[in-house]
Amino acid sequence: MDSSVQVEQHNLKSIYFSRDERLVMNIRQIEVFREIMSAGSVTEAARRLNISQPAISKHLRLMEHDLGFDLFLRKGNQLIPTVEALALIEQVEQVYTGLDSLSRFADDLKRNRHGDLTVAAMPLLAQRWLPKLVASFAKTHSNVSLSIPVRSTDWIARAVAAGTVDIGIGLDRGTEPGIETSKLMCLPLVCVCAPDHTLAGSGRISPRALKGYDLITLSNFDRWPLELDRVLEDSGALPARRLDVFTAHIACELVVHGAGVAIVDALTALDYLEQGLVLRPLDANIAFEISLMQPRLRQSSRVARAMCTIINAAAERIDADVVQFWGKLEDRP
Repeated sequence: MDSSVQVEQHNLKSIYFSRDERLVMNIRQIEVFREIMSAGSVTEAARRLNISQPAISKHLRLMEHDLGFDLFLRKGNQLIPTVEALALIEQVEQVYTGLDSLSRFADDLKRNRHGDLTVAAMPLLAQRWLPKLVASFAKTHSNVSLSIPVRSTDWIARAVAAGTVDIGIGLDRGTEPGIETSKLMCLPLVCVCAPDHTLAGSGRISPRALKGYDLITLSNFDRWPLELDRVLEDSGALPARRLDVFTAHIACELVVHGAGVAIVDALTALDYLEQGLVLRPLDANIAFEISLMQPRLRQSSRVARAMCTIINAAAERIDADVVQFWGKLEDRP
């Protein structure tokens, strides 16, 4: 045997065998073997791998030597796979399938397309605004599992602090233990009425102007119902009756069907412009201050940070839309 081949085989043995003398496969030679099996010839395998035919033959010869059995029967220029080669290629393909899956998984992590994400929001934002953002996010992050619990701000704050929710969106509560809070947007209250309602021709609507009308309000937003009650009481404006509902969208639907005048947030009210409802600013210093909450004691995942970027950008657009719409209303005589 050629001395150079002997030296190379000796070196390969140190690569192929671990301390307990179990065979450790050489990745390059497995690649060569796989291409020969796929191509059916040394010539085509060499072309596909962009290496010389002698190099292909050398890799194959050394692989067979260290395996201790032939992988091919040679008949002229033909290579006929042995039973052992057919059994080995099945295992090789399983390995490559696993490597492909691993590569895709790593790429998904790199591109923020893999993981689990829980975004909790209060009903006001979970009805229309948040689903649009999550739907867009889901299309570009196909392997991310998403959960969107809709709860009160109190529940959201507790869940974020406990680390069971990645991102929370609710009313601003100031400093909270265990929570990193950032201001998201400010949604002033607006009076919503039908186009043929007496208040439809008004400019800014004072609380006193609501006296005697059926008033539709929200009953699930922490502190603000108490603030509204105080404003109405101070102005001496008692509605004919109150209809308390769970979401701003239900309030607006009641207005559409002639049940009265609603006081809701500007974001929801703007959604109902296309249905012909009339929006008027409420002359009272009450607004929904919305904050984004994240766990303080847990590092955010890449997926969560990507979602926060989308949420913040969308909130900035809403703030701009509200300011622009309010400016138009203020310019009216």
